[in-house]
Amino acid sequence: MSFMNEDFMLTNEPAKKLFAACKDMPIFDYHCHLDPQEIYEDKPFTDITTTWLGGDHYKWRLMRANGVPEHLITGDASNEEKFEAWAKTLAKAFGNPLYHWSHLEMFRVFGIEEHMTEDNWKEMYDRMNTVIEEKQLSPLKMIQASNVAMIGTTDGPLDSLEWHKKIAEDEKFDGLTVAPSFRPDAAFVEHVDFADFTKKLAELTEIKINDFSSFVEAMENRVAYFVEHGCRATDISFSEITFYEDESLDVDEIFNRAIEGETLSREEELVWQTKLFSALSKIYHDYDLISQIHFGARRNNNEKYFPITGADAGFDSIGDQTALAENLNQLLNHLVMNDSLPKTILYNLNPAYNKVVANAAQNFQANEEGIQSKVQFGSGWWFADTELGMLDQMQVTAEEGLLANFVGMLTDSRSFLSYQRHEYFRRILADMVGKWVEDRKVPNDEALLTEFVQDISYNNVEKYFEKVGE
Repeated sequence: MSFMNEDFMLTNEPAKKLFAACKDMPIFDYHCHLDPQEIYEDKPFTDITTTWLGGDHYKWRLMRANGVPEHLITGDASNEEKFEAWAKTLAKAFGNPLYHWSHLEMFRVFGIEEHMTEDNWKEMYDRMNTVIEEKQLSPLKMIQASNVAMIGTTDGPLDSLEWHKKIAEDEKFDGLTVAPSFRPDAAFVEHVDFADFTKKLAELTEIKINDFSSFVEAMENRVAYFVEHGCRATDISFSEITFYEDESLDVDEIFNRAIEGETLSREEELVWQTKLFSALSKIYHDYDLISQIHFGARRNNNEKYFPITGADAGFDSIGDQTALAENLNQLLNHLVMNDSLPKTILYNLNPAYNKVVANAAQNFQANEEGIQSKVQFGSGWWFADTELGMLDQMQVTAEEGLLANFVGMLTDSRSFLSYQRHEYFRRILADMVGKWVEDRKVPNDEALLTEFVQDISYNNVEKYFEKVGE
């Protein structure tokens, strides 16, 4: 029997029943990096290499570990040569999540039960390309086949959202919500494009931006525009969670120096980050938006290859920071005290801090609106969306709060093939709960546990994304 079958990763009978109860539920992919233009245009995929490897720095990173030269990864080699290099890497990637994800994709999308080897790569290449050609696979076909109900894209404040508008107006997308998410990375003064971003923001909003207050006014203008076009969530990526106040540093002076392209001190950057994120959080709260905070990445570490590959090419790392508990608690407390804490999902990249994050979140769950687990500890992110990473995140969530309210999995991906990650997550969840049953840690109550896994798989996130009062 092939290892890739309906019982994949399900090691006990309760797990098989629980997975059967959640496997066909819709997918609410509330955070990803898909291009809405590609969704709307729905052009058929051309070949498996472009579809499977294009832009996938997870795979590129693993290929480098296997000694594959860069021209076979991001360079000018042929698609067949790149596929061969990837296939021979995948064949020996036991223990890496890419081994499971890729074989799930082969199984679900292409109907291939065999596992990849160094000898059968050409057969796999031809079979997968044949399926793409015969079925005319395209973004929308992949989305519909995966039973996706919602896609939350990631969009800069200056985005016109024209493709979101076209999708919303086109009846062929009926039953699918493609919502923009407000991602203001360039609004922070350490960003290389801050000055240019500010100039364009002023032009777009027709607001004269000459200080912090007018900058925030213009940002709220764009938030309102996003909300008019279906936005339900925001996102930001910080290298560190910080809360830093220094009355000797004037935020307007920091703004003026940043606009002039002057080099700012780290303390000035932190003051701006604290002030701006606090102001944005108040806006998010008032517009009833969900705030997603990704933190802990150290990016672009290989200076030799950065000029060749650019950003997001597989040279990023898990970061660390000092006094996370102090900074996170102070930040959330500041937002609560200023009536500025929206629904918040915290994504931690360093598993060493999982307990700290899950524990801190519980200090700020109190609310009068009846929101269950208002501050969420988000699913394992990037280097942590592995079997062990997901299990650890769920276990500390259960120990510190209520796992029953967890909003579950997301792809955080640029690939239309990546919806199998939701199935992967649901299998891990079902097997974890099934083991709890076998170990007599929870009652063997099938109805109760079915509700538990179904809520985490879909129901919780659908409810969490509803506006208050809906």
